[in-house]
Amino acid sequence: MTAAFRIVPFSPNYDTSAFESLDEHLTAYLKEGRLQRDLKMGQAAVFLMVDEADRVQGYYTLASASVGRQEVFSGTQARKFPYPQVAVTLLGRVAIHRDLRGQGIGTDLILYALHQAAQASQTVASYAVILDAKNEKVAALYASLGFIPFRDQPLKLFLPMDTIRQLQLP
Repeated sequence: MTAAFRIVPFSPNYDTSAFESLDEHLTAYLKEGRLQRDLKMGQAAVFLMVDEADRVQGYYTLASASVGRQEVFSGTQARKFPYPQVAVTLLGRVAIHRDLRGQGIGTDLILYALHQAAQASQTVASYAVILDAKNEKVAALYASLGFIPFRDQPLKLFLPMDTIRQLQLP
């Protein structure tokens, strides 16, 4: 992460008032209570990217999940997994402030989230990080980072933890 920002676990002590993503749903998640609901119910861990004045400039969510091995793999690949479900980590939401777009900061935030997921997988097993891209343009961004589409679902992608561990953190 660039020196101007740091990643911290969610706390209501950080200033979200000026945060505005290009996606109104991602802005609303942070500012209208949905995030607190997910935290309270244990559905997501939320991490904030804050600046030196503790203003939120971005965020991401991680959650435990599982996928059917047949969803992702075919034939002999699927058989290498002994159980019908494969443990994964869901990268549920990623957002940066609209003014930071085009500076590579969003990609840095994604790489940081991947690194954090890989570290966590040493404590709670996870084969890969998965995500649901909202459209083909977003899917292409994740593909450029090495994500692989699910067998029959081009907007659902995964990246194995072994691959993530080889990535360089910005």
